[in-house]
Amino acid sequence: MQVNLKKSLYLGLAALTFASVAGASTASATTANAASHHVTKTTKKHAKKATKKHAKKAAKAVTFKVTKSLDQSLVYKSTGKNAIFTKPGGVKDNKLKVSKSDMSSKANSTSSNDLFMAYQEVRTSKGVHYYKVVSFDKKVRGYVYTKGVQKIDNPTTQAAKPSNTVGYVTTNNVYNLPAGYKFGADSSVKNFSGINFSADKFNVDDAVTVYGGDTYYKVSDQNNPLINGWIKSSDFSNNMPDSVKNAQNTAQTAANAIHVTYVSSSNLGSTVMTKDLNPASLQSNGTYNVSDVAAAIDNSLKGSGYDLINNNYSAISDKGSNLNSASVINKGENITVVVTPQTQSHQINYTASQLIHPDSFNQSLSTISSLKPLNISTNTFNSLFTGTDNSAFNYSNFKSQLLGYGEPMYQLTSNDGNITYTFNAGLTETYAANPALFNTNNQLIPNATFKDVSNQQMSNNANIKGLNLIYNAKNNQTGQQQNVSVNGNGTTTLFGNK
Repeated sequence: MQVNLKKSLYLGLAALTFASVAGASTASATTANAASHHVTKTTKKHAKKATKKHAKKAAKAVTFKVTKSLDQSLVYKSTGKNAIFTKPGGVKDNKLKVSKSDMSSKANSTSSNDLFMAYQEVRTSKGVHYYKVVSFDKKVRGYVYTKGVQKIDNPTTQAAKPSNTVGYVTTNNVYNLPAGYKFGADSSVKNFSGINFSADKFNVDDAVTVYGGDTYYKVSDQNNPLINGWIKSSDFSNNMPDSVKNAQNTAQTAANAIHVTYVSSSNLGSTVMTKDLNPASLQSNGTYNVSDVAAAIDNSLKGSGYDLINNNYSAISDKGSNLNSASVINKGENITVVVTPQTQSHQINYTASQLIHPDSFNQSLSTISSLKPLNISTNTFNSLFTGTDNSAFNYSNFKSQLLGYGEPMYQLTSNDGNITYTFNAGLTETYAANPALFNTNNQLIPNATFKDVSNQQMSNNANIKGLNLIYNAKNNQTGQQQNVSVNGNGTTTLFGNK
């Protein structure tokens, strides 16, 4: 009984063990098959999706083609709604050319440079239409959605002609068409190279105002109808331009001149200089009186260091004959003048004056006395203060070397050291320096001679000759400007040591 039970138990356990193993093996096999089946199914699914994705991407590649060419005489302006690109939207490698913001600015611009010419219309494979455009200044070229620009129906409007339609053209920029009329019109300047029409009179035949507000006149030359075109209204004038007047005056002056050759008395074959002169009072018959010729020649020698021999007509010859008081000279004639060089040295006189009322000029000056001597080298003194009667006195050179800030005569000091005098250039040159040096507009007179300056009396003080220099005076103890008595006149020698 026990034996059978054990046997049965053993067989039962064995059968159970076998069943468990078998079950485990079956389960493993089933799981593996299921996994294998699932992977295969997923891979195929992904492959199918990838294929569809690539096919879809390939189908989305955008292309475009030109549908028609546009009338290039038409003018467009930006609406500000769309940007400009290097290619139509969606096309591969498309780049932004002009932003929408910039296009909005162009929409509000009044400059013709911001207008456009549209020369092609294109359509993308998605059915979207674009214009290919170029700006009037040629700085922008690209594609814009058709609603990004709009046509201007009337880029020009009729304008009023000037009240006087005859005048002068003051520019060489004569256009075939007004700038802004159409693309390229502002750069199509007519070629009148080598033709000077600045002195010609023109008729204004038409006038228009272009987009942006500029007015243009259509003009034609009265002397040469082939010279015609459009100019800005600002380049038209009823008055002859100053440049033309000056050129004509220069030409007229040259035509009326006499041609003078100056030769040295010590060597009659030696030419000192040549000049073209225009004496006063040209007669209606084209001649000059000899007295006017002599005066012009004498004036031309100012500052040269030369003089006419004996200061009379005998030094002037025309065609080999000396002139006399009854002689007449034709314009354009050649004149020979014998001159002699000046050798005698002349020293110019200078006076230093103090303002009676500081920083104001009321025709009341007091000459300064009792100054400490200045140390100026002999070479400097001779070069600045001496010269022949008819040699030029160089005030600018004198001022820079002696009267400039920090130079020897910029500040003077009284003998007792109590007063410092500072040069006042403004008042000196405006009022008192010398009428032979400065004109009524306070401009330096060219070729003023040592004789002119030395002999000229001051308008405010007839006792003072030469160059009168004005100084402000300061009391060194109080630091205040120094006033002087009207009766405190005196004189001084500025150059105690030379």
